[in-house]
Parts: sequence; structure tokens; C-alpha cells
Amino acid sequence: MRSFTYKELLASQFNLLPIAIYDAFPSVLFGRLLVVATKLGVFESLSEREQTSAELASSLSLPLKSIELMLPPLTATHYLKNNGVRYALAPQAAKWLTKSSPHYIGNFLAYIELLHSHWIYLEKTLKQGNPPKVYPEFFTMKEWETYTLGMMDLAKLIMPRLMPKLRLPTDVRTLLDVCGSHGLYSIELVKRHPNLTATIADFPQVLETTKGIISKHKLQHRISLVPCDVTRTTFKSEEYDIVLAFNIIHGFDKEGNKRFLQSIASALRLKGKVFILDELSDERSSGVNRVLPLMVGLNLLNEIGGSVYSFEEVRAWCEQAGLHHVQHHPLSLPGVSLVSASKS
Repeated sequence: MRSFTYKELLASQFNLLPIAIYDAFPSVLFGRLLVVATKLGVFESLSEREQTSAELASSLSLPLKSIELMLPPLTATHYLKNNGVRYALAPQAAKWLTKSSPHYIGNFLAYIELLHSHWIYLEKTLKQGNPPKVYPEFFTMKEWETYTLGMMDLAKLIMPRLMPKLRLPTDVRTLLDVCGSHGLYSIELVKRHPNLTATIADFPQVLETTKGIISKHKLQHRISLVPCDVTRTTFKSEEYDIVLAFNIIHGFDKEGNKRFLQSIASALRLKGKVFILDELSDERSSGVNRVLPLMVGLNLLNEIGGSVYSFEEVRAWCEQAGLHHVQHHPLSLPGVSLVSASKS
């Protein structure tokens, strides 16, 4: 949340401002405010009509002093507009933070609220090199639902950028979606390929939510669900034409990824393909493209003992597993990349 003026930016370039204060206090607190404002219904209520502070406080059954402290920072950061009397949604909030928008990411922000609660033990994680607990061990069923719906919001954001690069052979018939969560990627692919059937393998707690999503799309006859611990399961040999490994390698350490990709390779038929989607680090990048994957890696260590990796590391693991023609397909989202490889 660095909303610096030109003079402040100039001062920061000459190291005349203690940037650490801005990074450690307003940025962190504002992130929390944004999540809480979404949860309390601030943006949803303003999507219905413009309101004064008093009207919004009444609509949300919140103290007026709370609303009067929440709205100015949301206005200063261009989530809200104010004409001097009433508040209204600015385009950023209208597009991303209202349920009527096809771009709504409120479920993902609800998942971020879970992450906020886990960051309290980040110091302990860093001291011992692993989290004191990993989320599959302690999530409640409600938290698993929050996680799954949050990942679905993220998938909706990624999908338009991913699908032009996710080209499957015309004769493809079987697909394994490892850690497929919400199932949106499998849903889209079976819709595009009439002869394709998909299997989604994930934790049983996740698949409770997935069932409803598959049913909503009326694809129960073409998409099957396999409840399992995806970190330990070995899949049937040479059964699949395509394997999706989306947002999963970040959950393993390096040795774990070598074993995982060997398992994936054995599950593929000859000439089958694996597609890996993840945040990949790149020392040559800059700005958000550089910083976001690094922060994702830190969060993954705290959540599940994972990390963020480079394309060079992923390529080496694929080749060790007998997967060849490894290609890197960056997407137009900070740090997000698709990697493809084939079994020859």
C-alpha cells in the first residue's frame, strides 16, 4: 500500500525515507482491512446503492466510528469514491469485489484471511525450517471449503490466460488432474474435448466441495473423483494421456518433487503429456513479477513446508523422470507459468 507522492518517491530513491516503516505497518494493516471490509459486506452493500457513512453503518449494523475509519483508506487507495457526501464503488472494487461480477475474488480473500491467522507463527517456522503444523492436519471442513472456493477464484483469473497455451492432442481420451481441487480445469477441458474423461485426485475433504461443482456443470458421467492423500498416492501405470499437476510442486521439497514427477511419468502412456502450473521464481525478473513468487514461497514454507522453484529446477526433475521436450510458457500474471513435458 505504498501511495507515495512524487516527492516521497524521490526521497525514497535517495534513501531519505525509512521504507521499512511503510512496509511493516500501513501495508500489512491495509491488507487486513481489505479482507475484513470484504467479509463485512462493505463492497457488496455499496454495489446496491451509494451511501453516506451513517447509512452504510446502519446497513451493516456496525458502529459509525468503525465505518468512518474504514472508508477513507479504501477511498485513498481507489477502491471507493466519495463525492463529499456519499461513498460509491470505484472500478477496482466493482470488478473484483462484488459477487455479481464474473471476476469476483472474494472467496480468495476469505482464504487469505486464513493465511493471516497462520502468519502469527511465521517466526517459529523460520527458526525450525518447517511449520509447526501443516494445513491438511488441522483444517476444519469449513476451512477446506474456504480453501477450495478460494482456489476456484484464482483458477477463474488464470483460465483465460492458460487455455490458449494448454493445447491437447485431438485424440486425447484420459486425463488425471492431481490435486484438482475445484475441478474447473478438468471441467473446461472435457467440454472442449468430447471424447475426454477426467479423474480428479485430491484430499477427501476437498472433494466434498468439488462434488457440488461437478454436479452443477452436469459432468458426473465424465469426471470421476478419487479421494486420496496426493502426497503419498502412486497412480496406475501408463493409464493417462494427460496429467495436470497444477499448484502442487510448491508443496514438496526438492526430493519430494523428484519422486512426484517419477510417479507422474509412470502414470503417463507413451507420448503422453504432463502440464505443470505454478509460481516460478526468476532472478532476471523485476517488480511484482520478482517479489510475488518470493512471498508465495515464504507463505508455502509456513503453510505446508513447501517452497517456490525455478523453471530450471522443474526441467531437471522432469528430465530425470524420463519426461522430455520440457517447455516453459509464462502467463500474463506475475510469476505464474505453465510447464509442459512429454513421455517419449
